[in-house]
Amino acid sequence: MTTPHNIFASTRRAVRLVAGAGVLLVAGACQNLLDVENPNNIAESSLENPASAGPQANGALGALTRMLSATTVVYSDATDEMDWIGSRDAWGELDQGIIGNHINEFADGAFPWSTEARYLADQTIARLEKFDTDGVLLTRSDLMRSYLYGAVVYASIADMYDDFAFSNKTIAAAPVGRANMFKLYDTAVGYLDKALAIATSNSDRFNILAYRARVKHGKGVWQKVTPKGTSAPAQPLVNDAGAVADANAAIALASPDQEFNLVNNQEATAGINVWFEVNGRNESAPGATYVVNPLSVTDKYVAKLRDPVSNTPDARLQARLTAFKAFGTLSGTLWITSVRELRLILAEAALAANNVAEFTTQLNMVRAMDGKPAFTGQIANTTMLAYERQAQLWLMRRRLMDMYRFGQKDPKWTTSSNYDSAFSQVGLLFPITNVERLANPCYSDPTKCQ
Repeated sequence: MTTPHNIFASTRRAVRLVAGAGVLLVAGACQNLLDVENPNNIAESSLENPASAGPQANGALGALTRMLSATTVVYSDATDEMDWIGSRDAWGELDQGIIGNHINEFADGAFPWSTEARYLADQTIARLEKFDTDGVLLTRSDLMRSYLYGAVVYASIADMYDDFAFSNKTIAAAPVGRANMFKLYDTAVGYLDKALAIATSNSDRFNILAYRARVKHGKGVWQKVTPKGTSAPAQPLVNDAGAVADANAAIALASPDQEFNLVNNQEATAGINVWFEVNGRNESAPGATYVVNPLSVTDKYVAKLRDPVSNTPDARLQARLTAFKAFGTLSGTLWITSVRELRLILAEAALAANNVAEFTTQLNMVRAMDGKPAFTGQIANTTMLAYERQAQLWLMRRRLMDMYRFGQKDPKWTTSSNYDSAFSQVGLLFPITNVERLANPCYSDPTKCQ
């Protein structure tokens, strides 16, 4: 069962912003062809109208899905999940694990969608919180949704970026630095705490609790590879009590195979869109580790990744590949988290605590969902956990961190570059890119932002 959130919007940026604001003005009659008013031009003060709360929350969702549609393909190309098969060299650079280049055109093109989503999420939350305090918020579910979307924005940024700057409009902010990026996970948890306090349905409570478990686990993973180093951590497993509690609470509310996803029904970010780049332009394809002959993929993707117990192509991966191909070229489902991921979080925590029986139970509950034979110690426990995360969480923006902590390297990663690479630096994430550096005076003169 999936509990999706949908967003419908036009591709034109002006119209998207109107959808976010929720205000549509009707132009007056024209005296001549040039005497017109653009109905998409609205005053920011219109957002102070409590009636716009729902559309503002939808606008925050739209910004989030645009962000994820753009960053997913950039992130996945830097792992073994996607391979570059097209003509654009900047994709090839990412494919080689060279992610420290701040002028890479596709990493640079995706970055503004992250900054926009962060800004709109915070601004929407602030306005709806004020409506709530003033007693004029029409429905608190809009505030709850805004908190949830804001949490996904913050955690996704922390998962992907080495650094970030919280500039607001023309007010520049200094980069926070890698050492402080953990605070983004904390902000996400804070938003989720507030969302949970006003959630009423089991579906909403599942989404919030499941994602809070995933954020707490994600912070633990981040801590395993921070500061950056040259080798995988000696102890890669995460056992976070908060993540375990939230995972169990979410599972108690859920159907056996429930998911929390975001459904993007708008024409996603033109030019940097995971569905267009893979299913349309064929600039990238699912990686050679995952599919049979990615260079000749046409109508369908055939799973190549083999389950270590049955030695057959992985059933879960095949289902995800088929679903991804069916999305087409402009929009689709963004997979956020699921009962499967929660059980893998519980399995990992049990293994970290040397509770092998519980680890095996949770792992096999996940495997049973795909009809896979039970794991009974055929390979090392940590290796089995790493494999199941690889198969279950394809294209969910987890892979790079898992490769780092489990000591895995993509064969395409290179050390031959003037920029930092994933091969050489365990824990390396994407930098603040050129579009922000050129606009933010803190880079040329840090004293301006002190």
